Amino acid sequence: MRKWFLTALVVALAGCGTADSGRDTVTLWMYPVIEDRTRSEEFWRDVETGFEARYGVDLEVELQPWRSREEKLGAALMSRSGPDVVLLQPDMIPQYVAQGALQPVGDVVTGAERAFRPSALAAVTVGDQAYGVPLYQTVTTTVYNRKLFAEAGITELPRTWDEVRAAAPKLAARGVPVLDYSGSTESTLNLTFYPLLWQAGGTVFSADGTKSAFDSPQGIEALRFLVDLENAGGLPDGAATKGSGPANEPVVTGRAAMAHAATAAQARAVIAGVGEQDTVIGAPLRGRVQATFGMPGAVTLLRAAKNPDAARHLLTYLASPRVTEELCARSGYFQPWTTATSAPADAVSRTFTEALPFANAGDTHPRARKVMSLLAPHLQAALLGRATPEQALAEAAREVDAMLGRG
Repeated sequence: MRKWFLTALVVALAGCGTADSGRDTVTLWMYPVIEDRTRSEEFWRDVETGFEARYGVDLEVELQPWRSREEKLGAALMSRSGPDVVLLQPDMIPQYVAQGALQPVGDVVTGAERAFRPSALAAVTVGDQAYGVPLYQTVTTTVYNRKLFAEAGITELPRTWDEVRAAAPKLAARGVPVLDYSGSTESTLNLTFYPLLWQAGGTVFSADGTKSAFDSPQGIEALRFLVDLENAGGLPDGAATKGSGPANEPVVTGRAAMAHAATAAQARAVIAGVGEQDTVIGAPLRGRVQATFGMPGAVTLLRAAKNPDAARHLLTYLASPRVTEELCARSGYFQPWTTATSAPADAVSRTFTEALPFANAGDTHPRARKVMSLLAPHLQAALLGRATPEQALAEAAREVDAMLGRG
């Protein structure tokens, strides 16, 4: 059964006395993973048809907007009017587990036709239970403007922090920042500071999740790296408060030499902006270790599901190679399995696929998003020169630990 927000039509038909099919119904809330709405609707109509034919269960796919999704899902859970299955990102899963809103789905994961990437499984696991079935995988990596480096006399593109530091003053002498960076408190740290923290060997939380860990020597090293670049003219003007927007990002418009955590879509925007001949997509940067941001999108089973057995069938169906492979092909994301069932579509996808082993979804913690909001202003203060990296991270740690201590 299809439900594409035609509320008025549904109400009208109900008033006309339409008969119930008598079959079980499962409702899936899905988001714009496939950006093109027409292609998205076509795909999910095919999913409905295929699932219904196979299991004899009516499926209603409701395409939801990304905007205000947590608020809408929270309200639906409170009123017990929500879906049976919903797509969640890994940093959302722990908070819903803590609220008792999700059912474990380890049986679906272990019974899947393909083996999932260990990093994808780790991202959907809370304690020793899997609460999500990965459908696709995102990943970021390094993108360079080869022409800007060559004009500064740099023939070897920087692959390590030390090489980035060495390149910064040479590029700055030409008025070019080496690294595009967005320090706005509205920017997600997953695409700004956290990849550098992981490359330094640091983590956001302690191993037991009860305290912060970003004010470690590794965290200070990561923030010092950014501050050193800022002082050397290696970040864009106003980097501390600059937001991110694909059309105006300095690396896209040829005003910055590289980005350290670019998505495949951003890489294609760089190609469109500066030309394919001057764009190089490389491996993730290496500090003490090599790491980058990447996470799965996972379907989860709500505790309040009206028909949990049918909902588990839906999870199994969505994770089948045929469905997942087509979803990834249409969305431009990557398959979540250890071995892909099809070759990358183009050179961009192929290079990003090579970065998947370095993908880190971050610490799974129910307060992860709150920690971001507390930490971001202190990172910004360090970039503005209002605090040293040590001071900024120590003050952020005090605030975060106080919040974690309150539960």
